[in-house]
Amino acid sequence: MKKFILILFASFICTLLYSQNDSQQNFVIGKIHTIESKILDANREIIIYLPESYNYNDYVRYPVMYLLDGRKFFHSFTGAIAQMSSDASPQIPEMIVVGISSQDRVKDSSPTNSLIGYTGQEEKGLEVSGGANNFIEFIEKELIPYINENYRPNGHRIFTGYSFTGLPVLHALFSKPELFNSFLAIDFSAWWDEEVSLKNLHTFYTSYNSVYKDIFISTIDRVNNVVYPEKENKTWKFIQMFDQNHPENIDFSYKKYGYKLENHHSVPLISFIDGIKYLFRGYMINYDEMYNSPNKIKIRFEHLSDRLGWKIVPREDLMNFFGNQFMYSHVDRDKALFYYKYNTENYPLSNYAWYCLGKAYEKMGEKDKAIIAYKKSLDLLPENKELRKRIEELENE
Repeated sequence: MKKFILILFASFICTLLYSQNDSQQNFVIGKIHTIESKILDANREIIIYLPESYNYNDYVRYPVMYLLDGRKFFHSFTGAIAQMSSDASPQIPEMIVVGISSQDRVKDSSPTNSLIGYTGQEEKGLEVSGGANNFIEFIEKELIPYINENYRPNGHRIFTGYSFTGLPVLHALFSKPELFNSFLAIDFSAWWDEEVSLKNLHTFYTSYNSVYKDIFISTIDRVNNVVYPEKENKTWKFIQMFDQNHPENIDFSYKKYGYKLENHHSVPLISFIDGIKYLFRGYMINYDEMYNSPNKIKIRFEHLSDRLGWKIVPREDLMNFFGNQFMYSHVDRDKALFYYKYNTENYPLSNYAWYCLGKAYEKMGEKDKAIIAYKKSLDLLPENKELRKRIEELENE
């Protein structure tokens, strides 16, 4: 117990010192970039969020979320992602977030041209509608290549939108399903153009032949009122039809929030949290696996990788954390070795993963194995003079 307290205290001191040294610097959540779009004939603003570990390695690739209404939701959604992908029980993997701002939300989001607004009346401001195809083409041919060239995506892409910007999320699913792996639509405007999304659903159901996808759609209970009279919740109607008729190789989940708890304007964050947890269901490691049967962790992530179609593994620092616990606190070296070895399998280009494995072998008195692991660490970080010296000392013993 004393050793465990010392480890936590040392970690706290390290964090405290880092915070003090960094106190004069700005806390950066994301960076704004401008892309010159030939397809849209305009400059487009994007905001990039990078996960905490991004700048501490050059070998990890990350899933990417493309988030519409980028400025509106960037702080809250990336904050949720940062929290849910951190600590000792992460629920989702770390990811890159690309917030996309629209110069004309109506034009970019609407898949068809229509003058009929939410109330059923013609609105002159809707004359520009019908630009979603061009907007999705911009994402496909200009934005995604920009992200691929300048960052480290792993090929898994999530498309997220709310209300009116939920329309292009589902339109992309219907028209270019190969473009994204997962789709998250928050109380989207299913009423648009006489429920055109519902009309497109039947064609999609009968013609879809692409690979596995995950879809999450949320809505709220509607309350009829004199300002916005609504006889039925058309988003809920779409959800019910989608649930009954979606292709077999698409996993679909939904949630309807009660009107006494949430409304259209309060629901985005809670929907996002529920949705992203669904998309990465099975990611969070339970306590039984952590402490009693860590070999089940490997099985869990193999199953998750098979479902998602890409190799998804636990965070490197988390596996080191549990390895250290079992090596120095709980003293179960078989479990400690599992975590250290698992990290070298998942992160073979990490000098620190190999170093931790070598340190464990050295502590266990297995000098030859320690030297092998240390040398692999040194190959990845040749300037580590202290490690080179330690290898020489072990070889001369």
